Amino acid sequence: MADAALIERLKNVRGVMFDIDGCLVISDGPAGQDGRVLDGAIEALRYVRDSGRVLCVFTNGTAQSPGDIAAHLRSMGIEVGDEEVFTPSVVAATVLKRKYPDDQIMVFGGPGMLEDFHKRDVNLVDLDKAMAGEKFDTKAVMVGWDTDFGRSKLQIAAEALLAGAELYCASDAPFFASNNRLNVGVSGFIAAGLEYVSGQPREVLGKPSHYSMQVISEYLGHASSEILVIGDDIMLESKMARESGAVAGLVTTGTSSAEDAASCAPEIKPELVVSNMFELIDLLTQADASPHAKGITP
Repeated sequence: MADAALIERLKNVRGVMFDIDGCLVISDGPAGQDGRVLDGAIEALRYVRDSGRVLCVFTNGTAQSPGDIAAHLRSMGIEVGDEEVFTPSVVAATVLKRKYPDDQIMVFGGPGMLEDFHKRDVNLVDLDKAMAGEKFDTKAVMVGWDTDFGRSKLQIAAEALLAGAELYCASDAPFFASNNRLNVGVSGFIAAGLEYVSGQPREVLGKPSHYSMQVISEYLGHASSEILVIGDDIMLESKMARESGAVAGLVTTGTSSAEDAASCAPEIKPELVVSNMFELIDLLTQADASPHAKGITP
């Protein structure tokens, strides 16, 4: 039987954010590419829906668009809609459109990154023209998964930052969970280099930023205190949850272990630790069977 305080927290949960890599799937590519579904993942999403809660999934990668990620997850048996998939690109396009509604934004990343900016009609710098010497005036530089980032892009990004543009980054996590090998991050590596060159500090828009939690809360339609954030990385999902007042959950099928959870700083310590998604279902079942659960269907 779980701790009574945890059950009290869980029975008030109205929405759940699931991480993808290391939580629902494990692979050697982002968002489950060439991978496998982890134990209980399909069943956990089904339980959450059947209980009357809302959900979304969030990967910190920007190599693919939400629609492509959703289609791949569905091909693996994980039923999610395109609109339920979140990436730092979704957060960045939303946040930067609000902050700079008409100003030009310089964005580095592939089609998976740019799609969300086009959808939200963000005014983008034409990188090819800028690298060819055409003048530009940008208020922000946004760095995502850009494996073609070379000398010419470094030049125009540095020029923009030295002229006063703000530096944003999709994620600066050094690596993410994988099946057989270490998968290193790209956007954080680029942003750190630009910070070194320009002196302009980077601001992360993906997990664990408050921007990501705000966008997730808006989508789910509930305050962060009524949201469970479950993932495999204490420094991403657990940190984001604890800083926003959400319920912080760790599943030990990816980056962080139960030992990591026991020894980490109190302010980022997950409130629940499970070894697979079946254990999460069991905790939610206990919560839903407890007295006075908030309108949840047992």
